[in-house]
Amino acid sequence: MLNPKQRQYLKAQAHHLSPAVHIGKAGVTDGLAQELDVMLESLELLKLKLNQNTFEDLDSVVEALTRKVEGLQHVWTIGHTILVFRPSRNKPTRYPLP
Repeated sequence: MLNPKQRQYLKAQAHHLSPAVHIGKAGVTDGLAQELDVMLESLELLKLKLNQNTFEDLDSVVEALTRKVEGLQHVWTIGHTILVFRPSRNKPTRYPLP
């Protein structure tokens, strides 16, 4: 679980990032979860965008992602953008938490 200081640090680091994953009509599928797992291993900090044509709400998407992707931590949600973090398992993290 992230404390407020860690959340603030990660939000500042992610400010310049563009959404790397767009969640559409199909919602959170197993394929999306597997691809997100691979992306998090190399990037660690990702922005996800919930498209307008999806049938899911933000809370259910965050819950499904944290359930399907091991170690995923929800950092922040603003509008239709979700910020998630998971430190790399194989190499030193690019975002050492305060």
